[in-house]
Formats: sequence, structure tokens, C-alpha cells
Amino acid sequence: MFNNTGTRHNRVSLGCLPILFLGAFVGCTRGPSRVEASFQQGDVRRGEYLTKIFSCQECHTVRLGDGIHLNRNLLFAGGVAFPGPDGSFIYTANVTLASSYPEQVLEDVIRGRLAYKFAMPTHVYNRMASDDMRDVIAFIKTLQPVLRPLPDSRLPANLILPAPNPAVPVPGREPPIGSLERGEYLSRMCACQNCHSPRDSAGAHLPGHLFEGGMRLQLADGPVHVTPNITADPQTGIGAWSEGDIVRAIRAGVTPDGRELDHAMPYLTAFHEMADQDMTDLVRFLRSVKPEKGSRPRTE
Repeated sequence: MFNNTGTRHNRVSLGCLPILFLGAFVGCTRGPSRVEASFQQGDVRRGEYLTKIFSCQECHTVRLGDGIHLNRNLLFAGGVAFPGPDGSFIYTANVTLASSYPEQVLEDVIRGRLAYKFAMPTHVYNRMASDDMRDVIAFIKTLQPVLRPLPDSRLPANLILPAPNPAVPVPGREPPIGSLERGEYLSRMCACQNCHSPRDSAGAHLPGHLFEGGMRLQLADGPVHVTPNITADPQTGIGAWSEGDIVRAIRAGVTPDGRELDHAMPYLTAFHEMADQDMTDLVRFLRSVKPEKGSRPRTE
């Protein structure tokens, strides 16, 4: 959640699905394997919903001139800028071109098992439940390719890329509805944990300090935001907020005192469509997070 500091033209929300350099993985025509057949059973409508609340659309769709709303004519067509502290400048990939790739390749890309993905939080998506991954990919496969040139990304001259993510145990399904475990799962997949947790110099989350805020978020055309504390601390966090207050902030971007949150938090482009049960599970989990004295919202 961010305080509103005015219109921005290129928002940065840590989100999903850069599809890079996949042509080499596309093989000759053949019948579907047993793995690929399982993806054909995916729920396309649920997959579309998940790409909204998991901020995939947010990360891979440029904004309109108001800097707030997504350009629906270029949905998933990439080109959103991610400036990095190391001098890099990355543009998100055109996901609409992924519809022709094999399902297993897409899963390995999303989980970060084929190549390092810069700003994409593949460490989160590497543990996405199999049923969610199946539905997300089923939806991606329905996208119509949008052919458009994208700016070239810039990388430091002597950059050494980290290795791809290793294979890790993956749950078959999300945790049970109504459980705190499901709320915790959603807090990861919806980027709450990723955006509101401080990091060390290597970019990893600081153990024991999740949700305390303090992550520096650089927008492409504006100031550096420092994300706020969303633990249950009543002074510096959201401990004094009611469930309704938190729901309103997530869905409508309005705090209990009437302040508008910055649109770097994708409440208009993603969270306003979150289903009631998902919202309930997420908010109950956030209210259960141990209170910690973390950062207050600010912009540098």
C-alpha cells in the first residue's frame, strides 16, 4: 500500500510472467504428452482471474496516458519499465506471444527454472500450487498475439546472472478455503509479502522481518517509494485498522483516514476484482501477522 504522490506513467508492481528467449525450447510438432494433457483441463476463466490478482496483467501491460488505467488494447503485450539499483533498465516481455509455446516450457519459465528473470519474483511463483499454475497457463494459451516492438533492456556491462531456480516441492492445490495457510499463500502470490518486506543487499528478504515494509520501489519516471509496514502493529502498521478498513484499502485504495493510496499499488488494476472469499482469507492472515515496528509510508 502506498500514499498517493500524483500521476505516474509507468508503474512498477512486482508481478509476473516475462517470457524471454523461448524459441530455442520449441520442438517439432508431436502429439501432446501426459504432462501437456493435464494443462488442457485448466479453467481458463479462473486463470484470467488469477493473472489479475497475482498482478500479471499489471506487470505486463502499459498504462494509458493518465498513468493509472491499463491500456486494454495492449493487455499482456509488455513494455513496462523496471529500473534497477544496479543501473539496469528492464522492460517486461510480451506475454501474448507465449500462446504458441508448450505448456511445460511456460510453467518452467514462470517458475524461473529456465533462466534468471530480473524483477520477476520467480522465487514466489516457483512454489505456486499446481492447480493455479494449470489455470494460469490455460488462460495464457488463449491470448491472441500482439505484434509490437519493445525497447531494448539495458544491463550493467559486467553483470553475472544468477542461476535459474531449482526445482522445489510444489503443492497440488491451494491450502483449504478459510484457513490462515491459504491467506498466507495468497499474500505471497498477490505480491503483498514481496512488496512489503525489507531486503538485504543481495535482494533477498530479511528473515524474520516479513511485511515490515522498507522495500525501496523505484518507479520508472518518478521518486523512490519505501513501502509501509503492514504487520499488526497499531502505530506503524495496520493493527488499528478493522477488517473493513483493510478491505477498503486493498480494493479501493483508501485508508481509514481518507487518504488515497498511490497507484503503484494495483488496487484499480488488480485487487478491486478480488473475490470475497479470497479477500477474507487474505485479510484474516494479515491481521494475524506478528506486530513489528517497521517503516512508515514515505517517498524519497
